[in-house]
Amino acid sequence: MWCKRILVAYDGSNPSRKALELASQIAAQDPSIEVILVHVMRLYPSGAAAIGMDTVVFDDASDVLDELRALADELPNPATVDLLKGTSPADLIVEHAKRNGCDLIIMGSRGKGGVKGYLGSVSYAVTKESPFTVLIAKEGDDR
Repeated sequence: MWCKRILVAYDGSNPSRKALELASQIAAQDPSIEVILVHVMRLYPSGAAAIGMDTVVFDDASDVLDELRALADELPNPATVDLLKGTSPADLIVEHAKRNGCDLIIMGSRGKGGVKGYLGSVSYAVTKESPFTVLIAKEGDDR
């Protein structure tokens, strides 16, 4: 098989759901392919925590992690779920892929904050910085 370990970046957006579908289709070709599902909890400068932002961000991340764990249980392939925390989502994703020996990263064209029709800043940065193949899932591309 041309890939052995797939990292899927997931934030609950429609494009990230599409990324997970694509990963499932690729992984279905070989039961030994491992799938690593990651969610990035973006940390903000300390001023944001003063207004309770840290609790909201953690609650959102917890909900996405619960969803990812349920999705991982449905995959026939070996799957793990990881939470990445930091200020640069793209760097976290690429470094996690390196540390875990991934040879494919699949992610949505944009996240929850992205503008429809454009490649999101995180997706763009991952494609630029990754030494691995990056597959970008577009929302609504059901062909």
